[in-house]
Amino acid sequence: MAACGENESNPPFNDDSFSEDINSPTESESRISRSPSSSSYDRWPTLLVSKKPPSFYKKTKKKWPRDPSIVERRNLVNISKLIVKELIETSLKFGRMLDSDHMPLQHFFIVLEHVLRHGLRPKKGLLGPKKELWDILQMVEKLAPEAQDITTSVRDLPTVRTHMGRARAWLRLALMQKKLADYLKILVDHRDDVLSEFFEPEALMMSEEANIIEGLLTGLNVIDCNLCVKEEDLDCQQGV
Repeated sequence: MAACGENESNPPFNDDSFSEDINSPTESESRISRSPSSSSYDRWPTLLVSKKPPSFYKKTKKKWPRDPSIVERRNLVNISKLIVKELIETSLKFGRMLDSDHMPLQHFFIVLEHVLRHGLRPKKGLLGPKKELWDILQMVEKLAPEAQDITTSVRDLPTVRTHMGRARAWLRLALMQKKLADYLKILVDHRDDVLSEFFEPEALMMSEEANIIEGLLTGLNVIDCNLCVKEEDLDCQQGV
């Protein structure tokens, strides 16, 4: 059963391996594009928590960095590419508006949460308050006034009580409005004066990989979603 509450860590995953290079159009990737239930697609959660390079690197001459933070960032970028690709392809295949029951969409939000929380500082100083993703997302309305409607709507949700629940609701509303990529770009453009307060220097949002994530999110503007955040239990930890 999923655990609920404020003190959430990224959801754990157990898997054996992720054996294909998702940066190249392999036979396995072709299978992924045809079927969201393929074995390679089902094994994607391994990259989310791994501090080691994918197993396919053992069979190549490519050099993989030893810094665990860099490995985590690359894994997150790679799995984001896979999940966004699957989400777009299934959307085009079914030709309908996506709802909360669409499995690739559920996977996307789980991965996005990992991306946005990577390298998040635990707190400001020894006695300072805990850093929350919701605190970061609330900064968007100060940089882009048009985001105020989303933020206000989330604050007024009677069914969401935790910081993570509000962050999840905000991300869903931003995706429905096709503003998710725009708002992420605003944060990335202010990484030095805004994000540096919330993230460690090696965090994904502080790196060049954040621009790749931004580009992936822009591609999601081709899909349409109808998500009823009032009916989702967003306070509970999200997992696969």
